[in-house]
Amino acid sequence: MKVGRIAIRYAKALFDLSVEQNVLELVYTDMEVLHNVCASNRDFRLLLQSPIINQDKKTSIFKALFADSFNIMSFRFLEIIIKKRREVAVNEIAESFITMYKDKHNIKTVYFKTAEKPADSVIAHLKRILVEQLHANIDLVQIVNKNLVGGFVLSVEDKQYDASIRKNINRLKKEYNINFYEPKF
Repeated sequence: MKVGRIAIRYAKALFDLSVEQNVLELVYTDMEVLHNVCASNRDFRLLLQSPIINQDKKTSIFKALFADSFNIMSFRFLEIIIKKRREVAVNEIAESFITMYKDKHNIKTVYFKTAEKPADSVIAHLKRILVEQLHANIDLVQIVNKNLVGGFVLSVEDKQYDASIRKNINRLKKEYNINFYEPKF
């Protein structure tokens, strides 16, 4: 079985149980923390993938990292994942859980790339427009990319609106593929 299928099944089980036990918000917060730890810490990812480190050691590491800060259901779930030797899929399980949570609460993640950090008023105005257009709650992720030169790139799900200067310059180059320089010799 592929990691993606395993992750979705385990995430669905955790999601359903957390809804049943009325701890969905707490488990969602825990899964976000777990996902951020996996995304930002290479050593932690290597620990999860290592077949050399035994289950007891992994469980004690998880206990040291998460036992005090995680909800009891989230922590027990992680212990089961380690016991079943599915710790390789922990990051994907967290991602799948977050996706399920966002689907349930009609939250869309929007990526907003700019060359410099925009003013707060611009962000507030953009959020209002996106809420009206998408009919959903917006989770706006701001990304500063100095290579953009100017303008912005807005990405939602599988759609992208590119209003960057670089895009316009490239479009003009293709449109006017003419060499204006003519040597006179």
